[in-house]
Amino acid sequence: MTQTEFRRAQTLMIYWHDGELTAENYLESRSTDEETDNAVAVDAQAVALLEHFTDWSTAEKAAARLGEYDTESVLEAVRALAGAGLLIDRAGAGREERFLEAWSDWGEEARFFHFGTRNTIYTGDSLEQRRSDARWVRETGGTPPAIFKSYPDAPRVYLPRAFLPLTDSFGQVLTRRRTHRVFTGRPVSLPQLSTALFYTFAPMQLYDAGDLGTLMLRTSPCGGARHELEGYVAVLDVQDVPPGLYHYNAEAHALELIDAGFDRERLHRLTYESEMCTPSAFVCFVSAVFERTMYKYRHSRALRVTLLSAGHLGQTFVLTSTAVGLGAWQSAAFRDEELDEALGLDGFSEGALYMFGAGLPVLGETGMPEGITRAGLTDPRQLVAPHPAGSRTR
Repeated sequence: MTQTEFRRAQTLMIYWHDGELTAENYLESRSTDEETDNAVAVDAQAVALLEHFTDWSTAEKAAARLGEYDTESVLEAVRALAGAGLLIDRAGAGREERFLEAWSDWGEEARFFHFGTRNTIYTGDSLEQRRSDARWVRETGGTPPAIFKSYPDAPRVYLPRAFLPLTDSFGQVLTRRRTHRVFTGRPVSLPQLSTALFYTFAPMQLYDAGDLGTLMLRTSPCGGARHELEGYVAVLDVQDVPPGLYHYNAEAHALELIDAGFDRERLHRLTYESEMCTPSAFVCFVSAVFERTMYKYRHSRALRVTLLSAGHLGQTFVLTSTAVGLGAWQSAAFRDEELDEALGLDGFSEGALYMFGAGLPVLGETGMPEGITRAGLTDPRQLVAPHPAGSRTR
């Protein structure tokens, strides 16, 4: 009878959790019907046993090499490790190899995050279920976190509420939006800044969420209306606003001064010497106040939602900026720890996630951003991937 060969899974994470050494194969499937956990506690002997399966081997060979242990105990341990997905057989290796080939350009962190947060359990979306969930959150989490952040002792610039009219058709704004990298160097007007910040970060309405407290509604969607994202603004060239780094107070529609000495040289350093960010008239740094999301959503999958919310906010910003005559851009290329420090954040309770900025754009003859040309005669075979042979269609 052929003995089954095993190899240590290449998608393992080992970490300490609640005082126990824990191992998890994050590529293992999870049930979406009942709560399961792929992570299992392991001891030093289990880790040492996994080392014997760096290459393909059988349980019997491993037992022979581990003569100091009873053979049956080694065989039982191998079966347990295989059952937990820490050891895989030849059949399971095919799936793992396809995954590693497809994700070869991204590191272990991205792989673990994406696949480790797949197939979570959702409790349902009925009104009764939502109310039950809200009661549980309040009972286990206490008082809801504040929805606004403020620097009460900081000097403020109160922004005008005489907003520019957003009268261009949606289609015009949508098709005119482009990522801009070249700017005229002229100051952005105060109404342009005020309008862009208000429609991106400010609440349009507040509503009573019962046990979850009072929540805000922005122009961008956000999971559970948690709106965990805060805005910080590096003002570089805006009429009637002194240059510096500010926090945008969404309740007061005001800029609160954090660092009057913040300048383009500092921005240049924080954004990896970006030739797009540095010439902007202003740059918005978006942070997440993680407690606002964690208060309601206790599963790590909620981080996906927070990142998606940042993307929604960025799209609102670039469309609004386009509508008021600005050229906008968005990026995640910044020095995380240095930016957190510049913003006065600890990176744990609140940390930077995203940034976008704008200025008065330089346009080419075709209306495209300076330096961007439309494609000419093009061979479509260079653009369209052929349909994979043997793939299924419905």
